[in-house]
Amino acid sequence: MPCAIRSAPDAAPKTSFATVLKQGLDSVNQAQLKATDAATAFEKGTPGVELSTVMLEIQKANVSFRAVTEVRNRLVNAYQEIMNMPI
Repeated sequence: MPCAIRSAPDAAPKTSFATVLKQGLDSVNQAQLKATDAATAFEKGTPGVELSTVMLEIQKANVSFRAVTEVRNRLVNAYQEIMNMPI
């Protein structure tokens, strides 16, 4: 009886680093837009928009922006180290 070898199916589709980075930047952008919209709604006196919600959204946007900035800094440092390596 012949033995068939099957390869395991990939659990997740492969994505490029650029795609993951773009998705991360898009999510940070969405968090900042959501915080801006909440702040604007609160300033206009829209019913149902509380100061605590606005502050929470602003903090979420701030934390996500700082995280992206740190990732960028580490990528730049890694690039500089690679460029300074002797060939």
